[in-house]
Amino acid sequence: MGYEELWLTDAQLNENPVNRLTKIIKNNFWRNLTRSMDGSNIVNVARDPKDRNPHARPRIYVPSDCPEQLEYYNKLLQENPHFDLEVHTLAEDVDDPRYVAQLNAKPGLLALDMEEYIDENGEKQLMARKYVVPGGRFNEFYGWDSYMTSLGLLLSDKVELAKSMVENFCFEIRHYGKILNANRTYYLCRSQPPFLTDMARRVFDKISNQPDAVEFLRRATLAAIKEYYNIWMSRPRYDVVTWFASVS
Repeated sequence: MGYEELWLTDAQLNENPVNRLTKIIKNNFWRNLTRSMDGSNIVNVARDPKDRNPHARPRIYVPSDCPEQLEYYNKLLQENPHFDLEVHTLAEDVDDPRYVAQLNAKPGLLALDMEEYIDENGEKQLMARKYVVPGGRFNEFYGWDSYMTSLGLLLSDKVELAKSMVENFCFEIRHYGKILNANRTYYLCRSQPPFLTDMARRVFDKISNQPDAVEFLRRATLAAIKEYYNIWMSRPRYDVVTWFASVS
């Protein structure tokens, strides 16, 4: 760790290993795996190690019906030209495989949810919702992994972080039609198993005394219903012949 000497107390030496590891996870690991797509680290998050283009640049794609986010990132770029960030608007039909294939020439990060807050000058601002990545080399917001992660977050009393990830999933369904494999352009046609309802319910159980708890659960439920019918009960995932054979 770079120390020439390290002093430990008897209590630290004799601490139960499970308690010690739990404390490290709660106080260090989650923080080191947390990302947010704002001015503090958008450049690092947007860079894609899978982009082999010799002139690869950090890019972010914003849904066509999110003008406030487009304004946010364009303003961020104007104030920080050294970011060398490309800001693009997605087409309306993000489910078209031909359009997604075209984006492979310039792959980028897909915008996630943002929330409003009032700054010290009394002005309305946007703040990116945080999420946890499955490992230190990742910067994307993954689907399956985030559900499993949320179970650990709730055990570590990181309820607001788990709640933030549910809100990001709802944003994905609202603007991309599904919970994505991860929020990169080349994942626009790829989804993951539907765990949103269980994830939202577990978070709700922790925040049920908050004023917006019921509204939170309503948003998540409506998002899950939309994804259920748009993805899991539509072709090609839903096969009529197989379904009738299973119930006959």
